[in-house]
Amino acid sequence: MTRTAFSAEHAADQVHVRLRDAILSGEMRPNHRLVEVDLAAELGVSRTPVREALLRLRHEGLVVRRKGWVVRDHDPAEVLEYLEARAALESVTAGLAATRITEEQLKQLRELLDAMSDRTRSRREINTLNSHFHALITEAAGNSVLTTFARNTDINYWTFTTPIVFTEADDQRVDDEHRTLLDALERGDADAAEKVAKTHVLATAGIIARSLGLDMR
Repeated sequence: MTRTAFSAEHAADQVHVRLRDAILSGEMRPNHRLVEVDLAAELGVSRTPVREALLRLRHEGLVVRRKGWVVRDHDPAEVLEYLEARAALESVTAGLAATRITEEQLKQLRELLDAMSDRTRSRREINTLNSHFHALITEAAGNSVLTTFARNTDINYWTFTTPIVFTEADDQRVDDEHRTLLDALERGDADAAEKVAKTHVLATAGIIARSLGLDMR
């Protein structure tokens, strides 16, 4: 991880965010061992904020204690349940965003879509851009309760120990659905935004199920 200067007052909050981002981005892979003293030295803080951050992450289901702290390896079937929940959640947030999104947020979404369409980017870069795209729509919904729900279900397929394979056709479908969603947001069409957001997340769940040999219920 990149060393970051943390303020003493909010060290635990900042360490929590830094570790959480590293886990959700796939920088820290499942079963990665998290040693308090090493993390403290790497981040330039005492062990106390590191320990507090790890306890929060355990409460969020991202780490476990197994002869020390390790990044939790989520069962694929469990992640599919998260995606089913997110399909409903993102449908609602997209509908609200369609009536509340700002021109600046629309501009940012367009830029993210253009960046994601660049096939020279690595899968990790595209995944990060994808996360920003969906987070921006959640932000545009302007509902703090939904933002909390989105945060609590933010478990991504790219953190699996088994890689998920997206075909060229899958990538094109994702691009097309993103652009259809953006079109609905630009028109202020809440019904259309809700439908395409739900379809989009469930389609991603289908790709994951296919790659892992699981059945969608």
